[in-house]
Amino acid sequence: MANDVSTYLHDGMELPFEDWSNKLHSFNDLTSIIQTTHDAAFSSTVKAINRMQTMRNWLIGYYIVEFEQHGKDRAEYGTQLLKKLEEKVNRKGVTRNTFQSARNFYRMYPQIIENFQINKSASLSCNSYIDKTNETLNAESTDNQSNGICPTVSCKFQTSGKTIISKLSYSHINEIMKVSDPLARYFYEQECIKCTWSVRELRRQITTNLYVRAGISANPEKLLSLPSVQGHDTAELQIRQPFTFEFLGLKAQDV
Repeated sequence: MANDVSTYLHDGMELPFEDWSNKLHSFNDLTSIIQTTHDAAFSSTVKAINRMQTMRNWLIGYYIVEFEQHGKDRAEYGTQLLKKLEEKVNRKGVTRNTFQSARNFYRMYPQIIENFQINKSASLSCNSYIDKTNETLNAESTDNQSNGICPTVSCKFQTSGKTIISKLSYSHINEIMKVSDPLARYFYEQECIKCTWSVRELRRQITTNLYVRAGISANPEKLLSLPSVQGHDTAELQIRQPFTFEFLGLKAQDV
């Protein structure tokens, strides 16, 4: 008879538990269950680190953009804002590059707001920002209609904020943000999750222009037939990435 299995579940972290009381087990059983327990804990830890890092960066980007638009003394800092921030914040691994990337992340992925539980007034404000961003994407896409690019990118081809957070590390996201076309970004998001690409493989596919080679750029409706990314998880690929080390204040040899 199979062992009874329950699950330790806390804040999205899962750890299976098997009832071994009053049952006989071999040494191989012991080594196997320890490996399984370790791997499950490692996977949950990686997920938690990546999600927290990604959410931190999105929030940093949000605060910077809002300050640039509404800060009472924003003119005082101007183009030196990120440099001044690095000096004043003074946290290991938090640099001008971090701030620049975070600002871009917030602007490109307003849907990350889906991951927050916020009050009604704040929700209305954030939804207004999302609507404005989608209008911009629609305008950009309309300009490219002559090239066969779909004018409804924000409606049809947008990976949900919850999927972005749960399925991609920030290292993956940072590579995808280098792609200017929102349709191409969607394509690489979906394929990266489905194929469990490492950051290196993602970079290679972007560099060799898989989006064009797959014929998606000429026929964006093909994006609608992409296999679902549900159930795909790249946690095992995410721990040894530069942004993770930066977030934890570690060097590669420390892991």
